[in-house]
Order: sequence, then C-alpha cells, then structure tokens
Amino acid sequence: MREAMVWLIESVGLTALPFETADAFLSDGRHICVGVIITDMRMPGTSGLGLLETLRERGCMLPVIVVSAFANVHDAVRAMRLGAVDLMEKPFNEQDLLDRVQACLGQTRARAAECCATNAARLKLARLTDREQEVMALMAQGARSKDIARSLDLSVKTVDIHRHNVLSKLEATSTVDVHRTKARAEMSAQDCPCRTSLPGQP
Repeated sequence: MREAMVWLIESVGLTALPFETADAFLSDGRHICVGVIITDMRMPGTSGLGLLETLRERGCMLPVIVVSAFANVHDAVRAMRLGAVDLMEKPFNEQDLLDRVQACLGQTRARAAECCATNAARLKLARLTDREQEVMALMAQGARSKDIARSLDLSVKTVDIHRHNVLSKLEATSTVDVHRTKARAEMSAQDCPCRTSLPGQP
C-alpha cells in the first residue's frame, strides 16, 4: 500500500516521503512547511487517530488525509474533530486522492507565503531602536510629527529624523505602509505552517 501511494504521488511530479509507521514519522527531524500528511487509520504502533492527537498537541498545521478500509462512523467523526481534512475509504479513486492532495498543497503554500510575509515584517521592525519603535507606533496611528513630539517630549526636528529612519528601515514610503508592516508583524503565528511543522519533538 505504501509503495503504491508513493508511486501515485510521484507520478504527478510531487515528492513523497514514506514512513513505515506513524512513530517513525513523528521521530523524523525534517522541516516541512508545504505538504500534506496521508495516513492509514490502522497501523502498527501509533494509530492514525493517535497520530492526529500528537500532531495537534505539537501544533502541526499540515493538513492530514486519513485513509481506511475499516473506519466506522465513530472513528470518522473523531478523526475530523482531531483535525483531519478528509477521510477516504479504501479502495478509493486515485484521482480523487490526487485532487485532494493538490487542494491541500495549495492551502499550505498560501499559508507559508503569509508566514514568510509576517516574518519579513518582524525582521524589519527588529531593525528599529527603542525610540524609533515608539515613533513608529504613533506613526501607525496616523499621528503627525508635532503630535508625536508632544507625546514623547521631543523636538519636531528630532521626530522628523526618527520618522525618516523608520520609513527607511521598514522600506516604507508612507505611514500607510508603516501601519501595514506593523499590523503584519503583529499577526499571530497560530496559522503558520512553519511554526511547528517539524514532526519531531518541538
């Protein structure tokens, strides 16, 4: 079954990483941001449901497709509650599986792109000094130089210098860009597939 699945996945130009058991997968150390996990419901050692539980505990955001020849309604409901995106009954249509895999890959690619944009924004903000961070926060609120100067007890000239540095370091051309960069940097990493996509111990 595993060899046939690898052949099917690779037949459409995708890369497959086969594992003999769920435990072997969970102990693997490769970092995967874009991908989809296909698992059987019943396996030696950790079951498909056990795998789903562990992945959820570790915060893995990769989508999981469960295949099974023995799944009952109870198992199917539990699998979906644990985060499986689909449960396919064997024997399944190969094209249906490939279509689902491609859809899942599209979703993880989009999330990975969002994650990269968030990380880039955080790196830009990390370039700012503490004072520039204060000025940037007020700029993002739409405050003018004289308002910022009053709030921070600085001269307008000093504020203008800080504003220039903020725009330069954030690679921004306007306060609108500053607001967008700040908002992006503050986005939660909850939905980032790169956050804890490493199957092995975090």
